[in-house]
Amino acid sequence: MRLPHILYFSTLRNWLQLLRRYGREFDAAQWPRMLWITLFVVATIPIRVYERMRFGRAIFRHQLSAPPVFIVGHWRSGTTNLHNLLLQDPEFASVTMLHCAIPSGFLTWEWLARWILVRRLPKMRPMDAVPLGIDEPMSEDFGLAGLTHMSHYLNYFFPQIAEQTFRATVLFEGVSPQDVAHWSDHYEYLLRKVSYASGGKRLLLKNPPNLGRVPELLKRYPDAKFIHVYRNPWLVHASSMKLMQRFMEDFAFQTHDPVAIEDFITRRYAAIMQKWLADRNLIPTANLIELRHEDITAHPIEIIEAIYQQFGLTTWLTMQPRLKTYADSVADYQNNKYTFETAYLTRIEPQITALAERLGYSRP
Repeated sequence: MRLPHILYFSTLRNWLQLLRRYGREFDAAQWPRMLWITLFVVATIPIRVYERMRFGRAIFRHQLSAPPVFIVGHWRSGTTNLHNLLLQDPEFASVTMLHCAIPSGFLTWEWLARWILVRRLPKMRPMDAVPLGIDEPMSEDFGLAGLTHMSHYLNYFFPQIAEQTFRATVLFEGVSPQDVAHWSDHYEYLLRKVSYASGGKRLLLKNPPNLGRVPELLKRYPDAKFIHVYRNPWLVHASSMKLMQRFMEDFAFQTHDPVAIEDFITRRYAAIMQKWLADRNLIPTANLIELRHEDITAHPIEIIEAIYQQFGLTTWLTMQPRLKTYADSVADYQNNKYTFETAYLTRIEPQITALAERLGYSRP
């Protein structure tokens, strides 16, 4: 079953901006879908206007109670696993599917989003066996897709120009300072709104594109904590192919060439990892932790305790029993298994090998 398109609850300004910038990229077969999105966006204007009038001033005045904790890592590197482990601490709040589905209306129209999504969402994420529910944590860029043209979800909307939109929305290459400021302002708005909805809890955020946005994040949140999760790049590449294929099936406004997508994912991995390796020195040493996914899955309790110690988090004693219960419940979870053809490994090897060796991994 196809997921509801995430642009149904876009703001009108954002949808018109996307049409202005990328209208020529839509396949003719997608015009009926464009029309339905347009009608839905227009019909839901009162929802967004009402919420802005009722809560706009309060959100503008609201301040984050503490610097966010950012979990970063390339897509399919294991960031979700660490996110779920740390969210066993009730002192944290996160962006959820509800916030992403209706980013401009979740404070007042939660019932509408629940009514729609409960009927349409699968029980599990399409790329793995992780639960997918309206209250499950999500990546911020999912919510940003309905607010700004600077979300990396443009990769999935327009796969034929995926590299162009990746470099614009994640690496901020070839875009104006106004576009970067537009992304930053809408990102801050989303975080303030989620924080406000949570009663001011500290935000724990997991968003893979942020791996390429460290300088911009530090400008907004200079004291933020960062946890970088990395995993065998060969597995990450194969899993990213599966993820992108499924997301394009649900969200793409264009046809796509699987060979071109594989080439894009290879270049994307190299580009964002090189950007991270260049930018991570900007983060104060005390505010950065780097972890192997394999170590997290093997020793979750010890890893989380070490995070609490380094970051000076004070709720470990109340967190520990919750964490142990959750860790025991997912102890039998199995990651997807992959069989690698020699030709596939040979194609991606030039871009992957050096980074894999630097991270301590060898070719399968």
